[in-house]
Order: sequence, then structure tokens, then C-alpha cells
Amino acid sequence: MPVRRGHVAPQNTYLDTIIRKFEGQSRKFLIANAQMENCAIIYCNDGFCELFGYSRVEVMQRPCTCDFLTGPNTPSSAVSRLAQALLGAEECKVDILYYRKDASSFRCLVDVVPVKNEDGSVIMFILNFEDLAQLLAKSSSRSLTQRLWSHSFLGSEGSHSRPSGQGPGPGRGKYRTVSQIPQFTLNFVEFNLEKHRSGSTTEIEIIAPHKVVERTQNVTEKVTQVLSLGADVLPEYKLQAPRIHRGTILHYSPFKAVWDWLILLLVIYTAVFTPYSAAFLLSDQDESQRGTCGYTCSPLTVVDLIVDIMFVVDIVINFRTTYVNTNDEVVSHPRRIAVHYFKGWFLIDMVAAIPFDLLIFRSGSDETTTLIGLLKTARLLRLVRVARKLDRYSEYGAAVLFLLMCTFALIAHWLACIWYAIGNVERPYLEPKIGWLDSLGAQLGKHYNGSDPASGPSVQDKYVTALYFTFSSLTSVGFGNVSPNTNSEKVFSICVMLIGSLMYASIFGNVSAIIQRLYSGTARYHTQMLRVKEFIRFHQIPNPLRQRLEEYFQHAWSYTNGIDMNAVLKGFPECLQADICLHLHRALLQHCPAFHGASKGCLRALAVKFKTTHAPPGDTLVHLGDVLSTLYFISRGSIEILRDDVVVAILGKNDIFGEPVSLHARPGKSSADVRALTYCDLHKIHRADLLEVLDMYPAFADTFWSKLEVTFNLRDMGVSSHHPNRPQATKTAKASSSVVASQVQPLP
Repeated sequence: MPVRRGHVAPQNTYLDTIIRKFEGQSRKFLIANAQMENCAIIYCNDGFCELFGYSRVEVMQRPCTCDFLTGPNTPSSAVSRLAQALLGAEECKVDILYYRKDASSFRCLVDVVPVKNEDGSVIMFILNFEDLAQLLAKSSSRSLTQRLWSHSFLGSEGSHSRPSGQGPGPGRGKYRTVSQIPQFTLNFVEFNLEKHRSGSTTEIEIIAPHKVVERTQNVTEKVTQVLSLGADVLPEYKLQAPRIHRGTILHYSPFKAVWDWLILLLVIYTAVFTPYSAAFLLSDQDESQRGTCGYTCSPLTVVDLIVDIMFVVDIVINFRTTYVNTNDEVVSHPRRIAVHYFKGWFLIDMVAAIPFDLLIFRSGSDETTTLIGLLKTARLLRLVRVARKLDRYSEYGAAVLFLLMCTFALIAHWLACIWYAIGNVERPYLEPKIGWLDSLGAQLGKHYNGSDPASGPSVQDKYVTALYFTFSSLTSVGFGNVSPNTNSEKVFSICVMLIGSLMYASIFGNVSAIIQRLYSGTARYHTQMLRVKEFIRFHQIPNPLRQRLEEYFQHAWSYTNGIDMNAVLKGFPECLQADICLHLHRALLQHCPAFHGASKGCLRALAVKFKTTHAPPGDTLVHLGDVLSTLYFISRGSIEILRDDVVVAILGKNDIFGEPVSLHARPGKSSADVRALTYCDLHKIHRADLLEVLDMYPAFADTFWSKLEVTFNLRDMGVSSHHPNRPQATKTAKASSSVVASQVQPLP
């Protein structure tokens, strides 16, 4: 199955990045589309709704002049300045008196920031709103407070915007367009009121690109104050290649893949040679040779030193390697990578990389020699790395069988090293010489001589004999030609036979079942993928649509692991199906106001009717002209609504789109396209199912229709037909008849 790469490009959408960075930072803002009639509002965040008391449904699609926020005491000159700034596509700051929904008024500082594409055309407006009273409360400078209130609100015409550029003169410079796309981030900080009120001499605007072109660092001080722009993130309106910090390595890059395989080979080397080296380091002869010729007298020791250095380098690389977080986003910030590594595998990697034999080198005692051999086994902690790498191969039966055989052989190798170490330690103290090493020497005609340390069987003879004994004991075949004679050897043989019986029963006895179970998921995946490819080949699907089909299949499989929820639910009784569906859709039923007050039976009936769907970036959920037979509730992600390839709305979590079902007897047709900006999870319910459940609970139906607020009504009102019996209870936006709003026309 494909390696989990993380959502790199889909997250780098311009509008979605702005929305994500604003959330949680006490910002009150809205986004308007300059290419729509009256520069309609396509998004407003929760902070804006809380500040003015309006719901998102009541704000969406209204003119960005915000005439619905004005009141009897709002200076017309301030409203005119705001409209002129929008009409002229200028940056400005407007000090204006606005009214909340409850008719209370307050002074508001409005920042207007036009957003241009690479052609110099204004495509968006970002309007940020701040309560001046709250800003003054946060300011600790009395002189700044006096300067702020020294201007009479009504006498200053309520505006501190830049001139509209109707002619040349002091302070009336129009902003020039940047031909290259600036890089910036959206990490917002508190306003500096003194700088915010003072005019800026720079003349550069931010640009939202439609394609990846050469980028520069040209950013205005004005925009920096409003949006805290920097070079950490490059938000794009379209998809782009992932951008990482200098010196950071992508976790799926070719270099990292080659390095991981190299480290895996070194881990296997360590697992094989560390016990072998530790067992033979228990020899006084080897320690005396190291004392005379130095640490480089043994080639194996030199290789161990190189391996230690490689693992230290690997620790450094892990501090600079990206990872995928819980939101499926690639994290490339060095500090976050370091924290993630410290919380994960750093301790194990560090302990396994410590060269204990170097730290206590030349101590010159038997206890030190034994301690070196035991501490070197700490390198076996690196085997945890192997477990991390083997997950991706766990669904392949042949790989599982090969890994089980390698595990069995590795354990036999470890036990052989321990078997040799026991015989080597006991041999000088045995009288008579009945150990297995003395028996081996007698069989081979290579007797031990106390005056000659080099006497006895060779190292190859001793290792092969020890490995032969452990294999025969683990498989319960033992021929008896190599047998334990001392008590220590007999106790170890008992342990080996116990381990062998467990391994034989747990691994070899179930190897067939393990392969079948693990291979079933892979077989189903490849079978379904083969069907998709056969379908594409038979119908000659063109390449762009073919890629969308394959990507959606892979995404859906990775999300559900190939589990068909409908097929699973059919195997349970209806009462249990309702409980499961109630659990799956609990977040929607608990947080959506329309479902508040419903009985448990009503919620269970609704939960059974709801379905969950997933959409990858770029997938179109609803096309222009489609029949609106479904109501959608967004659970995760962001979507955009387009008319003639112009964004008219941006919807996010907890938003609803479709049509108000209660107002129309028959389903209408969609007036726009609905496309996913990021990976989205949506709950949907068919119109007929919703009406069926509400007809069964008429007492709750009236409450549901009154509380249901469809964030964006997709119905084409040109062919609408109203229900003859149900009242039209939805809230409609007031038509703006003011002269100022009529002046704001769509920009090219």
C-alpha cells in the first residue's frame, strides 16, 4: 500500500490558510469577492459573528460595505470613504460607528486589504474589525490614548483612510502592483495602535497567486501590521509544492528512503555481531591483546565504532526530518520536529548509540571485561527501529514468513552466543574437565592446554557447534552428540527447550493462519484496485479523471481500511444499528442547534438516515444544475462554492449547504459548483429521509425548521416552487438600497 505522505499541497490554499491562521487568535474578519456583484461576502469567521451578534447565514452574500451594520448615528462620510476604498481597490483604515444586532453601538476600526493576483487584478478583499474600546484598554500608553481621542469622531468624518487617489497631491499616492508573488505567513499578533494609525510610506500590496511563479520578500509594513506577514508560510490560492525550512529533510524523500535502508542494514549487523562480540569479549586473551595493540587491533571493533558514528548521525538527521501530525499535515518546523522526536524514539536511540566499550576502555580488570560484554548488548535496543520499519510489510504473506524465519534464526544465534559464554566462563574452574568445550576439543582432537591460551578448538568450530546445539534444541530434534554436562549448561538447556516449544507453537504452528489473515487485506485492496484499473482501461477514461479516480480510491481505502460500513451494519439488529449510527454522528447531533430538543428516538431515527462521505481536495461534490436531493453538514475541512469559476463562498466546519427543504415541495437544481479545498468529512441526509423522520415527529419538526440555518442556499431561485402548506420561515438578507452600496461594482 502507498506510504503515508501527508497532505502537503492541499493545505497550501490561500483562502484556507488565512481562515486557519485567524482562528483561535481573537480576530474578527470577513472575506469578500471583488469579482462578484456588490463585492459579496463569501466568508466571515466566528469572531466577527460574536462581535456583531449576527449568524453566518445572515452575513453571507451581503455587500462588503456592511451597510447592515450602520445606524442613525453612523457618519455617511465614513461609509462613503469605505465604499470609495473598495471601489478604488485601496488599502485603508476607517474609524466608524457600527451597530450590533441588538442595536447597541460601538466605535470600530476597519482595515481594508485588497488582494491581487499575478496579473494585478483585485480578486479579494479582507476586512478586519477591531473594537476601539478594547484596543484602548490594552494600551498602556497614556499619550497614545490622548492622541487617539483628540480627534473628534464626528468632526473627523469618522475616517482615517488613505485618500482615494482622485488626483496627485501630498498623501494621495496610489499603490503600485507587485509583479512577483511575496512570501508571507499569517501568525497574527496584537495591534500596535500608534503604528496602526500612522500612515505608511510603502506602496506594495499582497497578492494571491493563481500559479507558482518566482517569489520575493516584498511586503508592506501596513499589511505586516494587519496580518503579521513573514516568510514562514507561503499560502497559495491554488496548489503548490511543499515548502520546508532550510536543512529540513522530507520524510518521504529519496535521500531519507536510502538512509532508512542503510540504517536498517546497520541494525541487522548490530543484532548479529553485537552478541557475538560480547560473548567473545569475555576472553582474557582478547582483553590483553586490546591492552597491547590498542583499540584498533580488531577489525570488528573498528566496524563497531563506524556503526556507532552512523547512528549518532542518524539521531542528528531525525532532528531535521519532517513528520505527519494527527491532522495529516507535514510538519517541517525544526522546533516542533525536535519536540516530537524527544517525546518519541530519542531516548532509545541515544542509549543504543552510546559506545560503552570506549567509555571504560583500558580499565584492566576482569570485572570490567565482563561489564563491557554486558553493556554492549544495549545496542540491541536498535532492534526497535526494525519494528517501526516492518509495519508497512505486515500485510504481505511472503514477507511475514521470511521475517518469522529470520527472527527464529536470530534468536538461535543469540542463544548460541550465550551457550558459548557459559562454557567459556566455567571451563577454567571445572575439575574434572567435563564442560561441552572440553568434550568438543576431545572429539576434534584439539585438547585445551593450560599453558597455551591458543589451544583448543578454533573459533569457527566453537560457534558452529553452539549454533547447531541451539537449533536442535529449539526445534526439539536434539541428537545428543552435543550435550550439557554441568549444572549451568543443563539449566540453560532447559530454558532453550522452553523457548523452543513456545516459538514452535506460536510461530510455526500458526504461520499459515498469520499469512492468510494478513494477506486478506492486501488481497482485497489489490482486487479492488484492479477493478478500478480495469474499469478505467475498458472505458478509456482520460488521464486527469483517471488520476482522480485512483487518488480517491487510495484515500478512501486508507481512511476506512477497506471496511464497508453499510455492509458491517447490515449484520447487526436494527436497534444496535441505531446505537452505532448515533455514536458515529454524535458530534453533529450534539453541536448542530437544529437538533437540540429532539427526543432520543428522533435522534436515533435521524442517525440511521445520515451517511458519511469523504472528499479529497479538488473533488466536486455538487455540480451546476444537479438536483438538490441531499442536505450536507461539514464535519471537517473547507469547501468553496463557485459560479462561473468565481468563488462566491467559503464554508468550513459546522456549516450547512444544500437548500431549505421546508420551503419547497420539489427539489430544485443547483446554481453553483461545490468543490473541496482540503480533505473533507461530511454528513449528508437525503431530502426524502429527512422529511420521513420529521413527519413521524411533528412536534419536533417545527422546532427543527425554525432552528435550521442553511449557510449557503444552492437552489436556483429562477425555478423555485414553494410548498403550499409550509410557511417560509427562513431568514432572508435585506436588500441594500443605499447609494453607497450601489457604487460598489464587481472589479475585473
